[in-house]
Amino acid sequence: MDFRTPYTEEQQAFRAAARAWLIQHFPRDLKAPPDGSPLDAENQAKVKDFRRKLGEKGWLAPSWPRHLGGGGLTAGFDVVLMEEMRNLPLPSMGDNNRWVPAMMVWGTGEQKTRFIPPCLRGETITWQCFNEPQSGSDFAAVSTLAVPDGDGWRISGEKAFITGRFDPDYLITLATTAPDRPRRANLGVFMVDANSPGIDIRTMRILMGSERRVSFDNVFVPDDCRIGPAYQGWEIAMTVIEAERGGVAFRVSDDGTVESIYQYLRDQRNEQ
Repeated sequence: MDFRTPYTEEQQAFRAAARAWLIQHFPRDLKAPPDGSPLDAENQAKVKDFRRKLGEKGWLAPSWPRHLGGGGLTAGFDVVLMEEMRNLPLPSMGDNNRWVPAMMVWGTGEQKTRFIPPCLRGETITWQCFNEPQSGSDFAAVSTLAVPDGDGWRISGEKAFITGRFDPDYLITLATTAPDRPRRANLGVFMVDANSPGIDIRTMRILMGSERRVSFDNVFVPDDCRIGPAYQGWEIAMTVIEAERGGVAFRVSDDGTVESIYQYLRDQRNEQ
């Protein structure tokens, strides 16, 4: 039985055009740590430049609507583009749009315009900062605290287990907004400028690769950067996780270790 996917003439023509463009523009001579560790400044700059070029064509989010910064492609062309991208010797491209569906559901019109198109066009990188060193992925036990302060909030705490290979522009952050309220009804979600005073980002070496940790020391965040109601962060975080677990967007891989194993096996097969 033949399980190969049939392609239309239009898909094959698109494949030829996409392949030619990708070969012309993808960055050469990249030096990416095989264990998934962060890229250095020079290699980040190369990949980010390529991401912006992809974003200009809508190819970072091929099937998203054009008015949001996507490519407006049908699923059939999206699949072809992903196949061609996977043939390139690239590290993880920084698939950082898992929060976008949550922003579409919970964000204001102004927030959607401010944050979504730059993300899908490859102009910004956003880290998901939900997990914490002591509580892991138990969001109900988040200890990072957001305290009201005038027209904004002051956030203090620490986030961990982040595998970002690129330095971020924004941090989508889960914090406790009302410690006296019941668990899961006391959380808020904020889009934090990663260059804000009081933010410290560290790289922690682990057995295979590294993780990034973010410390918030009395970081001021304007209220217009709060996503959704101040006490519905649990529901908003679940919307993000739903997109992370079930949503599909282009990615080479977020796991440098697995990719390095695949590459090793391919090299061994070619040598035989």
